[in-house]
Amino acid sequence: MHLTILIDNRPASGFESEHGLCLLVETKTHKILVDTGLSGKAFDNAEKLGVNINDVDLLLLSHGHIDHTGGLRRFLEINQKAKIIASHLVSDTKYWSNRGGKFHSLSPDTELIRNNIDRFIFLNDNYLINNEIGVIIPKNAHNPKPQGNRYLFVSNGDKMIPYTASDELALSVVEDGRLVIISPCSHQGLLNIADNCCNAMNCSYIAAFVGGLHLLDDESDDVASIASQINHLYPQMHLYTSHCTGNNACAILQEGLNDKFHIFTTGEGINIGSFIH
Repeated sequence: MHLTILIDNRPASGFESEHGLCLLVETKTHKILVDTGLSGKAFDNAEKLGVNINDVDLLLLSHGHIDHTGGLRRFLEINQKAKIIASHLVSDTKYWSNRGGKFHSLSPDTELIRNNIDRFIFLNDNYLINNEIGVIIPKNAHNPKPQGNRYLFVSNGDKMIPYTASDELALSVVEDGRLVIISPCSHQGLLNIADNCCNAMNCSYIAAFVGGLHLLDDESDDVASIASQINHLYPQMHLYTSHCTGNNACAILQEGLNDKFHIFTTGEGINIGSFIH
């Protein structure tokens, strides 16, 4: 399995970067784009990398926030065939953040979604693409969720309601008896998402977890405990992160996981099979 980071917060020379995430997942049977970044710049990077977005057969929108859905219009202009998998909540939810003390919108372009409704597969439960690839809704949470979620809300009329991440989806791929999880923001928490994906895919061996962790440096998450739990529950798991994961959190994870921890950047290719033994 091969992953290509088309855009991320952390820049790399010669590539566009932004606060958002978009990555291409190439399995034995599918080319799946996960999220579209904030603006569509990901597709400029794809061209530089020689990635043909027309070859993508599925787009997964991990949740409704604009830094993951903002490039949707550009994707639809380029790719005329791929089905788009998203939570059924995405098309009519208004998302907000008050980080910094003032509310600002994180909502996707819902009119664009409605105008292209025939392209969408809306989920309210887990969805198997085939026997080895599943889109999982992490409904069971036995571990703490990231503290940074406290800045996030959805609106119901004139009321602001805390964001519960009930629209969040994770891509799970099993190859050769080993599970790879792609979770771009992990608002439900890495450990909760890993547990749900293992149960749904009937595979407890996680080779890699790839995505943002929503561990913010100005919050009080027990990052060392997360690293310790990973070592206990999934000792073989490699963790690849960048988007919405603070530098201090990365340093703590690096200390706890050693060579199983990796920070990805825009334009990077990740060959999952290279470290599986």
